[in-house]
Amino acid sequence: MREGFVRCPSEHTLFVKTHQECQGEGKILVVSLYVDNLVFTENDKEMFVDFKALMQREFAMTDLGKMKFFLGVEVVQNDEGIFLS
Repeated sequence: MREGFVRCPSEHTLFVKTHQECQGEGKILVVSLYVDNLVFTENDKEMFVDFKALMQREFAMTDLGKMKFFLGVEVVQNDEGIFLS
């Protein structure tokens, strides 16, 4: 796929992009696309910024910031962790 993403074989709305460092841990970007919602997370800030910029160039999109609700589930993110209810 374009940009190096691989579609998850068991969840067709989930895409993963990885990059292996020469010495150190690999970088990963996980993207979930559901209807008109795009949710993504990463372990490398540069991948996050690059992906967000790419999406904004390719599509008319609004950045709503950190996720608060997804598929009817409330999401609370703080220094203690991520909580779903």
